[in-house]
Amino acid sequence: MAEITPDAFRARFPAFAGLPDAALAGALAEAAPRIGAAWPAADAALGRMLHAAHTLTLDGQGGPEAELARAGALDLKALRSGTLHLERRDPPAEVLPGTLGLTSYGRRFHEVMRRNSVGVAVV
Repeated sequence: MAEITPDAFRARFPAFAGLPDAALAGALAEAAPRIGAAWPAADAALGRMLHAAHTLTLDGQGGPEAELARAGALDLKALRSGTLHLERRDPPAEVLPGTLGLTSYGRRFHEVMRRNSVGVAVV
């Protein structure tokens, strides 16, 4: 698998431009085992970057989605201030594994993962 540099990651996902190389390299390294050996090179690179962006967002680093993560509000649909009213999102029709459904990057990673996974035959 070709190595992805922090600069290449920043070019693809500008929301993470302000993060240090070490944070990006760590997230990319953490994402590497999530990528299948048989994935085409383009999907492997995209998947690795998407998973790294997902992890960084959950850690509260990056753009506006990360701000929601820091506030514990990734699953909020509505928030009002006067006599506080919180409304959580409805669960998706398809439940995504782990935390993937909490960020846009995780949902996109799941799409790439499904595209490259072997189907299961039920007999």
